[in-house]
Amino acid sequence: MPKWEKGQSGNPAGRPKKNRALTEILTKAGNKTIPVGKETRKTARKRVIADLLWELAATGGATMPDGTYLELEPKDWLGVVKWIYGHIDGPPTKGLEVSGTDGGPVAVTVVEIVKSYDDNNTD
Repeated sequence: MPKWEKGQSGNPAGRPKKNRALTEILTKAGNKTIPVGKETRKTARKRVIADLLWELAATGGATMPDGTYLELEPKDWLGVVKWIYGHIDGPPTKGLEVSGTDGGPVAVTVVEIVKSYDDNNTD
């Protein structure tokens, strides 16, 4: 005799979620701190990357943690700006709202067109 009734799931909690190993590894690495600036204050790596991205987007260049200056070409600058806004606001919605008269449902009329040919017609 089964442990559950017919039609009832044997696994009500569903399939276990997959472990997102790379996400977990990147999160741990981003949380590690590194010395930044002349005061050698420690800052999380993810904060350093965020600050550099915003500096690149705002000015077209950024001073890296080791002191070297990186200047972007215009096409690269545009890529950074698009990337930032794509991750802040997410991609634009692609939905299409369709409504009928006065916001009601759309009425659809299906018309069948039948073309008949005469046996003698060679058109």
